[in-house]
Formats: sequence, structure tokens, C-alpha cells
Amino acid sequence: MSTPRLEIQQIKVRQLVEDYRGGRLVIPEFQREYVWKPSRAPRLMDSLYRGFPVSVLLLWTSVVEARARRRDPRPARSSTTSWLIDGQQRVITLSRILSGDEGIEVLFSPDADVFRLANAATRRDPQWFKVSDILDDEAYRQIRRAIPEGLKGEKREARFDRLRKVLEYEIPAVKMIDHSFDEAVDAFTRINTLGVKLKTEDIHSARVAARHTGFIADEVVPFVSELRREGFSRLNVMHLFRACAFVAIPDGRSRTPLHELSRGDVLAAWSRTRKATNEAIALIRNQFGLVNMDILWSGALLVPVIALCSSQGVRDRDAKGIAGWLAMAALQHRYSRATETALDQDLRACRSDDPIGRLLGNVRRDEGEFGAGANDFRGPLNDKGMMFATYVACRHQGLRDLFSGTEVLLQANVDRHHILPRAQFPDKQKGTADTIANIAFVSGEANRAVGAASPDVYLKKLDRGVLESQCIPLDSNLWHIDRSNEFWSERRELLAKAFNGFLRKMLCTSYDLI
Repeated sequence: MSTPRLEIQQIKVRQLVEDYRGGRLVIPEFQREYVWKPSRAPRLMDSLYRGFPVSVLLLWTSVVEARARRRDPRPARSSTTSWLIDGQQRVITLSRILSGDEGIEVLFSPDADVFRLANAATRRDPQWFKVSDILDDEAYRQIRRAIPEGLKGEKREARFDRLRKVLEYEIPAVKMIDHSFDEAVDAFTRINTLGVKLKTEDIHSARVAARHTGFIADEVVPFVSELRREGFSRLNVMHLFRACAFVAIPDGRSRTPLHELSRGDVLAAWSRTRKATNEAIALIRNQFGLVNMDILWSGALLVPVIALCSSQGVRDRDAKGIAGWLAMAALQHRYSRATETALDQDLRACRSDDPIGRLLGNVRRDEGEFGAGANDFRGPLNDKGMMFATYVACRHQGLRDLFSGTEVLLQANVDRHHILPRAQFPDKQKGTADTIANIAFVSGEANRAVGAASPDVYLKKLDRGVLESQCIPLDSNLWHIDRSNEFWSERRELLAKAFNGFLRKMLCTSYDLI
């Protein structure tokens, strides 16, 4: 093999995108997933348009065989193939901007000289143009014919021409030539992309890919994509690796990273992990009526569940006990801090003779108490732990839609409804309405229909059983904005009582906790 060396290049945007689409510029399997939010696309295009510098790309070429993380575009597999070590987010974003698809449709206003993501309003506004059309020769001919005469038209044409020159913008790139695969992986783990450090899961994924070529591309990526399609996107690679390590060495006292295990052990453990993950998802769907993971704030909550499903048969599995632990762990934000330490503790519990009892012991209050209190439901709307606990409490009461009276399942058409409507509060107090204790679960259509109706009017029309199913106080004297604090205080008590009722139902037969 030749002596490893670095080569500095300037690659035009046009060539960069063509090479990526043609499979000559490939994302290696040890790369992270595409994680940029669509809102970054207009900012990237604006930087190129104004000639601002962008970060250097890092490429790798070698005769060493490597695997691609993405199956589309299909890798060309030729001597001219380069592997993209750093710059994936920018390259994929540019490709999507130029094609105007996959959720990234960037528009340009030549009059305002700004870029923006497309929305319903800008799509109807003739002052906004698709960047993908402006950069496409045929589509641009049509746009150019419609440019008005006069000074305004001249300014538009000048800005269109400036935008089209983005295709000739040269992005600096450093190419690692004839470096080893391990050196390419090492370079990846050392680099920060646009100031954002690699997550732990990205580093572990890279190390596993370096040790077990093809495992990430052939096994992990397809399964993670499958989980995302099912609505379980918060269950990430790192969570699955922790569960897989447990499966590989279920009686180990400490965690063993997958890259330290043999390929055979990893593949065997992964097969069992996939099966256990699907069983864990089925378990929480059955116990909580969840159709996705939107309301469960962390995928780490599922790691002990997967561990138990892998080590216990369906008949031996205490599904109710697992559900009770999961509800309490979510209530306490079990993995919001020191995630690895808490996971180590809980996976050790999964190895014990009494796994559920040990897990439940890990979520006792500092005072040794177990269960929820009214103060647990004081959180804001973005507190997913409290939102899930609210859902659990209401589901225990037989959760029914406020307005249709039908059973509620958390899926795409279910919305969170302010019981005391936000619009009823004075402007300076509207923020106080955004509290967990003010939220009920309804269909999206019903929420829009109710709007800002006064609570003392619309709540009186509802069936008593429906109100009870949502833990809403029955005292109509509290259904007024000026008594909101009393209403929320009473509802917190009802939510805590119902949540603890759920725990008793799940745990009382086997565990003396509540």
C-alpha cells in the first residue's frame, strides 16, 4: 500500500451533488444518521449565495473495502469512489435543496433577497421561487421569460444569476489517501461537525462498524429505520447497543461494549435483541394502549424492558410489573441525568433473582415512599414525563374523548386540549394555562371545534363519566378562569390518586409498595 497522505482540493457544489447522487461520494457505515433540521437548509443556501465560507469536507479514498451506510444513492464502487468522513449533513442537504424533495423545499425571494422553507403561504405567493427551479436550466428559462421589464426586473435577474452561481461555489476538502479503515474511523470520532460534538451513540456506532464491517449497514440501520416507521424513533442505536450487550452477556457485572465482542457473539445477540425489542414494544402497546412513542420521553426507558423480554419467556414475564415500573420511571424522569449510571443500576436489577422488585426499589422516593403525589403534576406542557403520567392516570380511569365520549388512543389525530382555554386568560396570564394539570386528551378535530369556549359553558354539556375519565373536578364552581389555581390544585390531586390506582392494579398482587 502507498504511503498515506493528505490532498487538499476545491470541489464545486455542482460536482459535489452529482458525485453524491451518482454514488461516487459515499456515506460510510460508521457515519452518524442525517440529523439536520430542515430549518438549516435556507441558512446553508444563504451562506453560499453570499459567498461566506463553509466548513471543510473530509474525504477518504483507499483500496480497503468499506460498506455504505445508505443504500440510496447506490455506491458506484469504482477506483474514483470517495468516502465522506465529515460533511454528510451539508452534502445531503444540498442534494435535497437542488431536488426540492424529502421535506426540504427552499424558496428564494429576489425582491426581499432572502431564503425560506416553503409553507402554504409562500407557495401561493408569486414573489417566492423554488431554488431547485432556479438552479435547473430548463425550469429557469420559464422563470426568466416572466421577469418584468424595468429596474425591478433587472434587480431580480441579477439576484437570480447570483444564486445560479452557487453551483460553481468551491467548497474546500481534505482527502485522506491510502489511510487505513481504522484511521478513517478514528478521524471521524475526533471531528466535530459545525461545532456540534459527536454523540456517544455515534462514537460507539463507529467503533462497532470498525470492528464488525457490514453489521451497522446490514443489521442496525434497517432495524432502526423500521422502528422509526412504527413511531419508536426515540429508541436509538445506543439504547439498542446497551440492550444487545446485556443479551450477549446477561450475567456480566459490568457493561461490555459490542466492539470488544466477537462477530459471532454480536450477531447472535443482535438477533435476540431484535426479537426482544419487538416483544417490548408489543408489551407497552398492550399495557398502555400506545401506538407510538411520542409521549415516552426517552428510549432509555425501554432498555430494561428489552433486557427482561430477552431473558424471560412470555409466560414467565410479569407484564404488569414491568408496566408499573415503567410508569414510575417515567414519572421520576429516571434517565434525565446520569443516564449511563441509572441504566447500569437497572440492568443489574434485571440480572437479579427478583428483577421487578429490584427495579421498583430503584424508583422509590428518597424518603422510601412509592407512588405519585399531587406536586408531581405541576410540570409545564413540555414535560413528557408528567404528560405520560397524566395519560396513565386518565387511562386508568377509562380515558374517553371529552366530546365524542369514545375511547382515546394516543395516535396522530389525538391532541392535547386546554381544559381552561388559553384564550380566556388575560395576555399576561396566558402562560399559566400551559400546565400539565390543564391538559385533557381529545381528537384534533374536537380541539379545533371547541376553540376558546368558556369552560363553565362547555364542561356542563359533558357527561359526568367522561369528566371522571379525564380526572376533571366535578365541582362546577371551579370551572372558571378566576378560580384556575383551585381547579388545577384539585385536578392534580385527582391525577395522583388515579396514577396510584394504576400502580396498585399493576403491582399489588406481588409487591408491597403502595
